[in-house]
Amino acid sequence: MNSNIISISDTQFSEALQGVETIRSVSEGRQIWSEAHRGFTNDNLSVFNTVKSLDRWLSFRLEFLGNLVVFSVSLASILLSKYGKLASGSAGWGLTQALSITGLLNWAVRCLTDFETQMMSVLRITEITDLDSSGKIPKEKKEPGAAMPSIFKEKLGLSPSSKVDRSLLQTKWPWRGFISFRNVSLKYNSASPLVLKKVSIDVPPGSTLGVVGRTGSGKSSLLLALFRIVEIENDGSISIDGIDIRSIGLKTLRQSLSIIPQEPILFAGTLLFNLDATGKVSEEEAWEALKKASPELMEEFKGGNGLNTIITEGGKNFSVGERQIICLARALLRKSKILVLDEATSSVDSRTDKEIQETIRKEFVEKGVTVITVAHRLETVLGNDKIVVLGNGQVLEYGTPSSLLRRSNGELRKLVDDDVKKRRSADPVSI
Repeated sequence: MNSNIISISDTQFSEALQGVETIRSVSEGRQIWSEAHRGFTNDNLSVFNTVKSLDRWLSFRLEFLGNLVVFSVSLASILLSKYGKLASGSAGWGLTQALSITGLLNWAVRCLTDFETQMMSVLRITEITDLDSSGKIPKEKKEPGAAMPSIFKEKLGLSPSSKVDRSLLQTKWPWRGFISFRNVSLKYNSASPLVLKKVSIDVPPGSTLGVVGRTGSGKSSLLLALFRIVEIENDGSISIDGIDIRSIGLKTLRQSLSIIPQEPILFAGTLLFNLDATGKVSEEEAWEALKKASPELMEEFKGGNGLNTIITEGGKNFSVGERQIICLARALLRKSKILVLDEATSSVDSRTDKEIQETIRKEFVEKGVTVITVAHRLETVLGNDKIVVLGNGQVLEYGTPSSLLRRSNGELRKLVDDDVKKRRSADPVSI
C-alpha cells in the first residue's frame, strides 16, 4: 500500500509539472492541487509511520525470541558440560550456531512475507482469468477458424484445422501477396463506436499502397485488423491470396507477415535472438540481412561481439536509427510477400531515412513484395502505386497519386496543401 501511494503521488506530481500552465489557468487551481498533493503526502507518511512501527514491533519480538533461544542453549550447554555429557568444543559450536538464530528468524519472516505477496499476485491473476468463462475478458481467437462467424463456416463448408495451417506454411503462403479488404468494419469493444466503416480496398500483388489521413481517420486500425489484433465485424472479410485470414491461426498469420513499426521493438537478449527468435536462421543469413540493411552497422557489430552483442530491454543501448535498422534486418530474414510499414522512418535522421528507403526499394519493392505504408509524412508515399485516403473510418479516395492530386477539391490535394502550409509557417525561409 505504501508503494502504491508513493506511485500515485509521484505520478500526480509529474503530470502537474507537465500541465502547470493548465493548473495556473484554472481559478484556484494552485490551491486545489496543493491540497490534493498534501493529502497524498500525509497518507504516504501515515502509512510509512505504520510500517516502521510494525517493523520495530516485529524486530523486538524476533530479538526477544532469539535471545531466549541463546539463553536456553547456553543454560543447557552449561548443565550438560558440568555433568560430562557434552564436550567443551561441542558446547562452543552450539553457542556459535545459536547466536545466528536472530538473523535466520528475520530471513524466514522475509521469505514468508515475499511468498505471501507473490501468492496474492497469483490469486489476483487467477481471479481475472476465471472471468474468461463469463465472457467479460476478451480473448484472442488463436485457433484456425475460431474468429469466423458460424454461418460462414456452414455456407462455405469450411473446416479449418491446424493441418491446413501447416500446409499453408509448407507452401510458403502468401504466394503472391494479394490483399483484399471487403466491407471491413471494426470497433474496439461492443460499447465503442465503429472506427472502420465498410472499408473495401484491393492491394494487387507486388504493388505499393500508401495509407494516409488525418489523426483518428482509421489508419492504424486498418493495420490492427490486418494482423487480427482486433477482430473485424462479421459482415466483412480480409483475404490474402484468396485465404480468409480468420480461417487460419493467429500464429500462422503473423508469421507470414512482416512489419517495421514506428517505434522499433527490441527485446532483452542477443542480437541474433532479436533478428530471429525462432533460432531457424543461420549466422550467415543473419549477417547477410544486416549487410543489406546497413553495411556500416554490420561492420560495427563485427568489430564488437558480433551476433552475441547484448541488447537491453527495449534496445535502450542503441539509438533509434540502429534499432530501426535491426527491425529492417529482421523483416529481411522473414522473406514474406507482404511488408507493412507504420511510419517506419519518422524517428530517424534524414541519412538513415534515405538508407532505409533505398533498402526497402531494392529488397522488397523490386522483388515483387506487396508493401503497405501508413504515413503521416505525405512525401514518403507520393511515389507509391496507389494511395488510399481515410477519413472518419471510411475510404474517401483511392487511386494513383497523380490522378488524386489532379482533383482540385480532392482529399489528398487538401492534405498536401495543408502540409505545405504547415511547413511554410514553421520555416518560411526554407520554403
